[in-house]
Amino acid sequence: MIEVYKLIKRHLDGAKSGDAKLDQIKIFSTCIGHGVGTIDFSEKVLEIDEDEYERILQNGGEYLKFKIGNLNRYFEIEIFPEHAAQLLPQMIECPFKEILRGLKEGYLVLRKDFKNT
Repeated sequence: MIEVYKLIKRHLDGAKSGDAKLDQIKIFSTCIGHGVGTIDFSEKVLEIDEDEYERILQNGGEYLKFKIGNLNRYFEIEIFPEHAAQLLPQMIECPFKEILRGLKEGYLVLRKDFKNT
């Protein structure tokens, strides 16, 4: 099972710099500094079964396969809005594509659930 988490708590909202890229880096770096990772500030928004994930990969373009195709190797993949913009044109219609369409700020984390495999 592949779990998709979305950042829901922005603990730096009061410290925005005006530079969107810098703010993204601040949010990401403070979240991963908590030891258990981005999950602290995220909620699960989708579960994708292994067969569906394979179908997404097999029918996707080169960037899609590069960006999300190594989940078994890295165990966790972060997707920021700029990644979503590149992934969307290469992805088949599926619930995960809908989640990507809504990613305007923050980030998503794809995580492989090894307990249920």
